[in-house]
Amino acid sequence: MRFEYGSGIADYVVRPSDGLWAVAGGVVVTFWDAAVDGTRYTDLQDVEGASISEVKATEYGGLPRFLGPPDDVTGMWADAGGSSRVWIEAHRVASGTGAAKSVLDWLSIRDFGAQGDGVTDDTAAVQAAVDAASAAGGGTLYIPAGRHIVNGSLTWASGVNAIGAGARVSILQSTNQNNDCLTGTDIRDVTLQGLQLSGPGRGFGSGVRFTRVSAPATRGIALRDMLIQSFGGDGVFGHQLAGSVLHRVRVRTCGGVGFHLQAPQDTVLGGASASLVGCSVEGCVTGGFWLDGMAYSSLAGCAVQQSPVGYRLDGCTGVSLTGCGAEQCTTGLTVYGGTGATVSGFTTKASDGTSVWLTGSAKGVVLSGVSEVAPGSGATCLRADAGTIATVLGLTAVKTNVLSGTVNRVDPGDGSLVLAGKTVVPSGGAAARMGTAVLVAGTVTVNTTAVTASSVVQLTIQTPGGTVGAVYVNARTAGTSFVIKSTSSTDTSTVGWRILDPS
Repeated sequence: MRFEYGSGIADYVVRPSDGLWAVAGGVVVTFWDAAVDGTRYTDLQDVEGASISEVKATEYGGLPRFLGPPDDVTGMWADAGGSSRVWIEAHRVASGTGAAKSVLDWLSIRDFGAQGDGVTDDTAAVQAAVDAASAAGGGTLYIPAGRHIVNGSLTWASGVNAIGAGARVSILQSTNQNNDCLTGTDIRDVTLQGLQLSGPGRGFGSGVRFTRVSAPATRGIALRDMLIQSFGGDGVFGHQLAGSVLHRVRVRTCGGVGFHLQAPQDTVLGGASASLVGCSVEGCVTGGFWLDGMAYSSLAGCAVQQSPVGYRLDGCTGVSLTGCGAEQCTTGLTVYGGTGATVSGFTTKASDGTSVWLTGSAKGVVLSGVSEVAPGSGATCLRADAGTIATVLGLTAVKTNVLSGTVNRVDPGDGSLVLAGKTVVPSGGAAARMGTAVLVAGTVTVNTTAVTASSVVQLTIQTPGGTVGAVYVNARTAGTSFVIKSTSSTDTSTVGWRILDPS
């Protein structure tokens, strides 16, 4: 049995050890059974069945299609006259003269007639490649550089991967405003990488739309290093994603949501263990990231610009945001219902509505290190509606908070702790921020390192004594003490004091 080689650029057919491997156009390439010395293979064939002993590179440095030795050789060492040889693998089983069928892991959509010239409708060609890989039990499609017109939806299959030459050059250009670009139902174990999906700029179609009907979940989906733009619907819609990763995916100028991950909130099927890392959304009409009913999932290092809602967690369980941000969004983050949302290191910038909004009886929300930067004049930093329960640590707020829910705050700006509406501040030790002091002849010195030159010291009469006068701070030594004095020299009242500092 002979195996087929070539039919693509060098980094498609070659596995180098030090990056991409290419040769100058027209260079003669020979093939060996060892990296050094060894025996040369001379019983090769071209795709027409004629005997050849070597292969001449194309003008672009790639290798034409050819058939390897007849003894089931699935890999050879290629020698182009340089300092070292490079390992090259077969990607088809040859059957007959010039005919081939896919049984290995690589297929080029060019072999199925795709042109990538920005004019020819390549829908049928790409679909044929997907179907061929699926019929072989799975495989990887290579989508070379070019603008491949897709005037219909591409129906994807389980176990079929697609890798392009990069999101700037390997483009699937959707031209039908009512069609999704890539669709799939009840699929699993799919990786898409190094691609651009570009839409018609209007309509209802989405870039990627994977749905579940009868399978337990849409499992094992990986999208990496992709640009998805200009669709009328969502950039990415994933129904009940499970065990899936979206890594460095950029969605821009779509009419729907950038990333819409949905799962039913009344079942245990799917919708869990999804990770979004380094993903971004720009200028999407409906919103940035919408996780609806998802569980045990995370977003890390993600960003949204210019969308009505940056992030929405709707009825989710155990979802976390780490190091994410929203800029120029009306609302930075909405947590609607659900339990156990954790938000760490979240920043909103130039919000003109609510930076973080907790509503729908959301429970167990933890906000840590949330910062508000340059909000609009009518903005609100944190809004917690009645029925919500949250803990807030280290909130940096420019605008006011509207707290109708139960919000436990650690360090809301003055070093204090607020528990369900009760304020507790340090009251003992050398750095006490509150306490009581008894006037002697109308004066008393309070020793605390917490006082600064700009501190505001609040005073109240706790227990009147003697001839009560008006108490005030007479003097202070920053980092050491301050003096309370009464207008009455015979005042012996007990005075309560509290130190506040500007945020």
